[in-house]
Amino acid sequence: MSDKIDNNRQKRGRPTKAKQSKNRKKCQEAYENYYSAGHTANILDLNRHTVEKYFKEFQEAEIEETNYDFILRQRSAKNRVLTKLDGILEKLYGQLDDIENVIADDKHGETHDIGKYEYMRTQILGKLSDILQQKASIEITPTLDITIDKYLEERYGQFIKKEV
Repeated sequence: MSDKIDNNRQKRGRPTKAKQSKNRKKCQEAYENYYSAGHTANILDLNRHTVEKYFKEFQEAEIEETNYDFILRQRSAKNRVLTKLDGILEKLYGQLDDIENVIADDKHGETHDIGKYEYMRTQILGKLSDILQQKASIEITPTLDITIDKYLEERYGQFIKKEV
């Protein structure tokens, strides 16, 4: 009878921390190989609920990492676009200054085709307006990690309650 008790001792109770760590690592390998929880439980001779618990942890960690990476890429892209738009705005303002200097010089005796320069100034002002609107739209668009309530609270300094 003591042999039966000795044989059952290993299967009763919670496994040691080292065994749990080893089982978790094996479950992670199975998860990464796209095995199902049931199949993994059979292969590793573990309780199906334990394997499902590990798989759920792995899935949540994977989602969290993916979301975090996406948010970082989103912020980075937003900042790069805003920087490029600033460069474009700077060039357009420079061109606008040059055109206005030509128009001002024309009043002092130099002759230029004023109609052409007025048309160019109008075109540049239109482009400036478009780019400023794009930039404002990008700047006020929150990244996906910010909820609308949190955004409004940060932006306007108070929480807006939903009234039903």
